Amino acid sequence: MQISKEFRIGLFSIITIALLYIGFNFLKGIDFFSTSNHYYALYRNIDGLQVSNSVIINGLVVGRVSSISFLQNRENQILVELDIDGDIIIDDSTRAILISEGFLGGKAIELHVPESITIPLEDGDTIKSEVALGLIESLTEQTQPVADNVGILIRKFNGLMDSLTLTEKVIRQTLTNMNKTVESANIIVSGSQQSISNSISNIESLTQKLNQSAGSLNDLLAKSGVFVDSLNQMEISSAIDNLAGVSEKLNAVLSGMQEGEGTMGKFLKNDSLYNNLSRSAEALDKLLVDLYEHPKRYVHFSVFGKKDRPPEEEEENKEE
Repeated sequence: MQISKEFRIGLFSIITIALLYIGFNFLKGIDFFSTSNHYYALYRNIDGLQVSNSVIINGLVVGRVSSISFLQNRENQILVELDIDGDIIIDDSTRAILISEGFLGGKAIELHVPESITIPLEDGDTIKSEVALGLIESLTEQTQPVADNVGILIRKFNGLMDSLTLTEKVIRQTLTNMNKTVESANIIVSGSQQSISNSISNIESLTQKLNQSAGSLNDLLAKSGVFVDSLNQMEISSAIDNLAGVSEKLNAVLSGMQEGEGTMGKFLKNDSLYNNLSRSAEALDKLLVDLYEHPKRYVHFSVFGKKDRPPEEEEENKEE
């Protein structure tokens, strides 16, 4: 049986396409000659996860992401299908964690499988899912306390700077007041220099006059000595006796005044006279005030012989 040329070309094309497909998927990690199990994981956000991304256990690639579906009827969750090597047994406590692979931000699914398998999952079961923090998120989480402390430190520093600014203003105001005080003191001293100079001149003039009067003072002292000698020669014993008698009488009068005897004693000891004088002075003061305000009550003068009546009497007559 002879095979036509067209058949051979078509068969060659099919085999080539099949080999390319198998090779391409093999490069992506799909092995058509090994058995695999399919599991599912639900995520709120897959953060750029794509089909054919790796599924890893302890750094070993054991499968790939075979499909991604958007479940709008289940609160907009995303269903990720995982194609995992059939030799790997997945426990019901296994967690499928979405991680960032490398510094370029590629995504992968990392399976945390317990060391002892208790309840293995069947093909088509759902694995518990989690999302790990990326590199930037981890750095942000670690540096957030530091940033908070830096913010607190900056606020304290701003408060310190405000206090220093206020202190600087107070110091400037104090220095300004001190300068004004010094200027006022200088003005006072400048104004007092003339007075001080005049005082010194007066003192010098007085000293000169005292020096000039020294001779006259000596003559006066000499004459005073002569006068004293004359007094010593006089008989003053009788005058002293008279003075003692007068002193005794004066003491007796003062004692009587202290005891309330006589007119002066009664005036000193009895305050009724003082009270009467005070009341008389007060009445006299009121009389003078009334005389000043209503002179017509005390002095009546009329050109036509009609007596002027006080304003109060005229008002009373009008009211009647």
